[in-house]
Order: sequence, then structure tokens, then C-alpha cells
Amino acid sequence: MEQNRPEPRRTLPPAQRRRRHRIRLVRNWTVFLLSCGAMMAVMTGGILWLLPKAYALIAPPTAFEAREYTGGAETDLSDARLVLVNGNLPLTEEPTPELAVADEATGVSLEAEAAAAYRQMVEAARQDGIELVLTAGHQDAAARQSAYEAAVQSYREAGSKEEAAAAKAATVQPAPEASEYATGYAADILAADSLEENTGFADTRAYEWLSAYAAEYGFILRWPQERQAATGMVFEPWHWRYVGRDNALAIRASGLSLEEYLALEQTK
Repeated sequence: MEQNRPEPRRTLPPAQRRRRHRIRLVRNWTVFLLSCGAMMAVMTGGILWLLPKAYALIAPPTAFEAREYTGGAETDLSDARLVLVNGNLPLTEEPTPELAVADEATGVSLEAEAAAAYRQMVEAARQDGIELVLTAGHQDAAARQSAYEAAVQSYREAGSKEEAAAAKAATVQPAPEASEYATGYAADILAADSLEENTGFADTRAYEWLSAYAAEYGFILRWPQERQAATGMVFEPWHWRYVGRDNALAIRASGLSLEEYLALEQTK
């Protein structure tokens, strides 16, 4: 029986061979170029996605800068928002401010107008990537007494005698009758990423933001570092005070503490 043999391979004419070679060449180059294009598209997309993230890591954050204050109405010394409470001007009676919750998360209340201004300020800060937290606001007499006694006790435990402990405590935590927390205008403001009440808060972006913009919402830094002789209180970068927008802008522009500013205005 005869075995099936493969048919001999047909030899193509030279013209056909050249034609097929050109087709294969075009096809291979087409595949190669399409592959290169796809790779370039992927690489370009990746670079465009990566560049802003890399820039965010290496570029300095945008600085928060206060807008220039151009002046406003004369200061009204009878403005209740300018009430001054300190060791030299203690309360003669317990204030009864109208209160409102200023921070839903903490439940802390401020005087109603101050609370509304604080909420507006929080929203503005959030748009700039800052999460403010109100840790203290209005305090009744019992709360102020408790806070003061705790401060005195901490100095006793550190070795100070009674009189010295009371004096030191009064520079960080006012005595109940000398505490403006009673008015509802005092506010301890920190940030979600910095909740420690220490001077390190002055190095945070939240403090930078507050220093630049808090006055636009009626708040001033109550006990500035460079005005300790006038306030009698140590520097607390988290302790702010509501005085109303025009008052706050004027006080910030003066560079003075509330005590100094009011004293200067009284001479005019």
C-alpha cells in the first residue's frame, strides 16, 4: 500500500514573495507602533496622575496670610462684646449670656452671636483643610471653680506652697471671679490633628490659619506671647476671645492685647 506523501511545497513566484513580505512587514510595524502608543498613553496618564501628588509632597504648603485691615468705625467702649474680665477687673455678678452650641461634636457652647461666628469660621477653615475643634467655651461658676482648684493642686503637687501655688495657677487658669469663660465669649480652639493644650499648638497649620483669619470672624488671640506683662497670663495659643469682627480686626492691627487696646481707646 502506497503511503500518503505530503505534497511538495509550492514555490511562489518572486513577485508574490515580495508582496507577502511587505504585508508581514507592514503588519509587524503596525502592531509595534500600536503597542508603543498604548504604552505611551499609559505612561503619560501615570505621570499626569503622579505629578500633582509628588508636588504636594515636596512643595511647601500654601501660607495663610491675613488680609490687610483698612480701618473701620470708631470703637464703642460700651460694646458688651468688649467686656474685660481679669484679675484686676473681676466679675461683680454672675453673667447670664444667651448661649448656643458652637461645636456639635464637643457640645461646647458660646454666647449665641459668638457661637454663630465660630460655626462660620469652622466652615471656612475646613475649606482650607483645617479641622478646628472647640474644647472649652462658656463655664458656669462651679466649672470655673473646679478648673482653678485643679490648677492650684497641680502646683501644690509640684512642690509650691499654698500662696505660691495660687499665684502660679492664676497665670494659667483664672480664678472663678476673674475668668472670662463666664461671659461665653472665651473659646479654647484646637485642631483635630493637635488636641494638646500646650505652646506647641503655635507651630501648627491650624494656629497659622487662626492667626491669619480668626479676626475676620470676630476672634482675637486673648493672651499673646509678647503681651504677657499686660495680660498677666501666660501665652496660650489655643485661647481665643470673641469681640466682634470690626473690633477684632482693629485689635489685631494694633498688635496690642485686649487690656492695652481698651486702655488706649479710653484715652482718646
